[in-house]
Formats: sequence, C-alpha cells, structure tokens
Amino acid sequence: MFNFLTPQAFTPRGIVKLSFDVMQQSAEIGRLLVPWQESRVALQEFQNKLEAFDLFAHVDSVLAIPAEGEVRLSELIGKADALESYRAVWAMEGLGYYLAARFCEHGTPRSLLSGERGEAVPERALAPLHSGMGLAIADRFLKTISPESQESAIRKVIDQFLMVCRDNSKTDYIGGAYESLGLVTRNLYPQMIPKLDQELGKIDKDLVGYFWHGVGRGIYFAPTNVLPDGNSSGRALKMAYQEPPHELGRRNALAGLAWAVTLVNIRHPEILERFLRRYVNQIGDREAFVNGVSSSVIIWRDSTVDDPSLKAFRKYQPASSDRTLAELWERMVRLPCLKALEDVYPALKSRRRLGEVFHYHDPVAG
Repeated sequence: MFNFLTPQAFTPRGIVKLSFDVMQQSAEIGRLLVPWQESRVALQEFQNKLEAFDLFAHVDSVLAIPAEGEVRLSELIGKADALESYRAVWAMEGLGYYLAARFCEHGTPRSLLSGERGEAVPERALAPLHSGMGLAIADRFLKTISPESQESAIRKVIDQFLMVCRDNSKTDYIGGAYESLGLVTRNLYPQMIPKLDQELGKIDKDLVGYFWHGVGRGIYFAPTNVLPDGNSSGRALKMAYQEPPHELGRRNALAGLAWAVTLVNIRHPEILERFLRRYVNQIGDREAFVNGVSSSVIIWRDSTVDDPSLKAFRKYQPASSDRTLAELWERMVRLPCLKALEDVYPALKSRRRLGEVFHYHDPVAG
C-alpha cells in the first residue's frame, strides 16, 4: 500500500482498483462503527484521501476511456462533468495526467491545453487539467536524471519541463503545471529535491515557490502520512517545516500542505477544524497557512459550478463550545476564504492571473 502514490505501480490495475474500493468501503464501515469522534474524523480523512487518489489514478476506469484508438478531450470532459462535483475535480486532474502521459508515449506533446484546443475547454476544467498535465510532464523528464547527474543535465531537464509546460498551457493557468514538479519530485524522486531547488533558484524565485508549494502538497499524500494513526497531520506539518532549506521553501510547503488538507476534505470542514485545534501552536507562519487555505477555495470555486460543499464550507462553524477555537476558525479560515472568494478571485480572473495561487504570493498586491 505504501507504493500507491505512483500511477505506474498499479499492475495489474484491475486488482489494485478493487483493492482501493475495498479500502474505501472498509474506512466507511469503520467510521460508522467507531464511537469516538476523533477516530471517526481521522477515518473520514483517510477515506477522502483514498477517494481523491483513486479517482485520479484510475480515471480511465472511472470515465471508461478506451485503451486504444483516438480519444476526444471534449467527450471525456463531458463524462467527468457528469460526476458529482467532488468526484469531477479529482477525475479531471486524473484526466489531465492520463492524456499528457499518453501523448508523451509518442513524443513531446504540444498544445494540449493551449491554442484552439484550450479555447474549447470549459474554464472550470482548466485548473485540474493543468495540474494533472504538469504531473505527467514532470514524471517524464525527472525519470531521466539522478542526484549523480551533472548540473548541466539537471538544468536541461528543468528547461525542457518549463518549455513543454509553456507549449501546452494557457497562460492563466501555467502555475498549476509548474507546481506539479514539486509534488512529483517529493513523492517519486525525493533524492532530487536539493538539486532541483538549487537549479530553480538560479532561474526565478517564483519557480522555487511553485516547486515547494507542490512539495507541501505532496507531503500530505506521502506514504508515511496516509494511514489514520492519530498523528499523520502532525508529521506532515513537521515535514513542511523541516524539509525546505530556506524561508521561501518553508512558507510555500506550509501553504501547499494547507491547500491539500482543505481541498481533499472540502466536504468535511471538521477535518480542517481538527487540524487547527491540535496543531495551531505548531504553525509558526500562520500567514502562509491561511494563504494555502484561502487559495485552495479559489481553485475549488473556479473548478466547480455552485458546489454545495463550498457553500457549506463557507458557512461552517466549529460545534465546540471552545471560544478560542471559534475565534481561530474565524480568523484563519472563514474570513480569509470570504475575502478570497468575493475579492481576490474576481480580480485574478479579470487579470488572467489565476495560476499565481499555486504558490505563496499575494496576487492582488503583486
């Protein structure tokens, strides 16, 4: 199970798909039977992680994509759109990965989501498609280098990754493709993190931010942080602080972790509440954490149409009588998300800069 974060690991895929289904059902049964609220919340989070990754990794099964022959992006987007909102977003990210990986088998892809093809894609599909596409492109190039590779070879791979992202992305959403480099590196090629961080720093500090934001998102899905053992979130938070070698990396890794916690559990805000209640004193940079939470709801708003989960998330209030927790939720979640959805999101859309939320950055001020 600890290798389930790589789509390549699913062989034979039908057996693993069945295993995922069984694990999700087991988590659901356990959540219903366990009498302790803390344990139920932990099992719900585990179930959410399994569901999100299952939809991503097995999108070909979910959308009944033929193994051979031509695939039409518009038809597949339509199939994904027909799913419930939560399932649609994760399936759409999986679709971006699947199509890019399929094109990569025959050479370097071009104009997957740019040009005329991109103009035909519904806007709500662009963010998850770019994220998934970036994952496939990153995996294609990263497998060609190692920590023993010369700096020139590593720099060449980075340049190729950036070029292919530019050639296949809409400018508004290219940040989503860039950020995926960090997630793939963290969970598939962790030994390459220092080398990539060093080389990206020679190019542009914004690229360093995207990279570490992706690393933070990857930390949430790291094998050691998947199982509901009672301290997985605490370990993830510690990793987000310890793994980056500089402040820019730490702020983005923390924002990326907060982003993942929020989006994976958008239907169950009590999971984010539990995270704050247990670990708020360990969140040294609350601004970065808040940035990750509020940026994630911007992307969720852009990727869904009137999603009831987002509406419920905005209205959520902790059930606890703990006044400190209620005030914490107000300052770190409700008010920042309200501002993000009502002010920041429209500004980003009008200025065609939505991709900037994929790293720690104040897009309005910047």
